[in-house]
Amino acid sequence: MTNPTLRLILENISQIHDKKSEDYSSSGPYENFERAAVIASWFDDPVDKVFAVLIGVKLARLATLHNKKGQPNNESVLDSHTDLSTYCVIWEARRRDQKVTKSKVPARIHLSLGKPGPTIPNA
Repeated sequence: MTNPTLRLILENISQIHDKKSEDYSSSGPYENFERAAVIASWFDDPVDKVFAVLIGVKLARLATLHNKKGQPNNESVLDSHTDLSTYCVIWEARRRDQKVTKSKVPARIHLSLGKPGPTIPNA
């Protein structure tokens, strides 16, 4: 006996996948994963590899979008740039937090509004 709810969910997944795949690949369904894997291979730390994969997928998507004509089907190019920037900032925050844990001598910074900022190690 078939499950109509399951069938509906699978059809929805298929439609979303088909629509999004146009924004993520220009030469095959695995292209963005393969590009991201190359970037991830440059790092030894497993968490750095994860950041590299996320960034690599965004870069692969941006390459596809910048190289094709027309508008994206889903997120805008600006959204991808924002995501890419966010991943980089989170990665840097992790790197700095690791320095704090190792050195336990963090520097203080102040926000432009004159209020104390978070403890951040020197870059």
